[in-house]
Amino acid sequence: MKSKILVLLLFSFFNSYSQKIEKKIGDFKITEESFQAENKKKISKSDFYFDKSGKILEKIKFGRHHYRKLNIIGEIEQYSYSDIKLLFSKRYVSSCRNCSFTLYFSKYIYDDNKLIHENVYRGESDMLFMSLDYKYKPNSKEIHSNSSTYIENKYDDQNRITEQSQIFEDTKKVRWKKEFVYAINFQANKFQTYYGDGNENTEMEIIKYDSQKRIISKEVIRDKSKTFFYYYYAQNGIIKKIEESENYNDKYELKYTTNFKIKKREESVDSLTVEKINSQLIYGISM
Repeated sequence: MKSKILVLLLFSFFNSYSQKIEKKIGDFKITEESFQAENKKKISKSDFYFDKSGKILEKIKFGRHHYRKLNIIGEIEQYSYSDIKLLFSKRYVSSCRNCSFTLYFSKYIYDDNKLIHENVYRGESDMLFMSLDYKYKPNSKEIHSNSSTYIENKYDDQNRITEQSQIFEDTKKVRWKKEFVYAINFQANKFQTYYGDGNENTEMEIIKYDSQKRIISKEVIRDKSKTFFYYYYAQNGIIKKIEESENYNDKYELKYTTNFKIKKREESVDSLTVEKINSQLIYGISM
């Protein structure tokens, strides 16, 4: 029985890598696995590879849109840098059990140290799929794409985001807005839509931090529901677990648990590397 399982896993692995996708290995490998609390069923799995400074090199996501089994790779993202600048990335995606991968790759262009263009191409050719233009103003940044709307971010004097909006290119009307308020070890975010269709949406986030500025909890409040997230850290400071609970009759019930397991080549991890790794694992943001 074990031999049959091994053969099936190997078949899935080689089928996934039929395009001979080059694998990147870093100084840190972190595996993220999420489980349903009720029955301990694993619902997602991803592998992350980081270099010794904390920059992400590769992310592998298991399971596909039309084939949810976690013994087969569904998406691979790879990143290339020049010093600290992200210059090039690849994204391989497959949606069904026997589907081949579709390749997307992005090129990043800078003016001095500011990202000004991101061009996304599809396939092995240089066919442009999407482009993003970044425009900078005092205490603000705009992100324009080939769509009817753009994103505007506003910042305070400490470079903390204070407002994020989706705005129509032609009318300049706001489609939705998110506002950020900061205090000591505390943050409150308010999200509000302005669709004008009678189905406006409001959402609040209440975030708490510890003395090391690490997130320790987040409460998401919607019209008829509340969701609570707790964050736990390993001794080296890297995130090790996130618990997600939902509110029923004024009681929180644990719904999902996400565990992070680290395999590293070096024992010591400096605080800046830890911060970079956590920003990617928790928020999906590279620093």
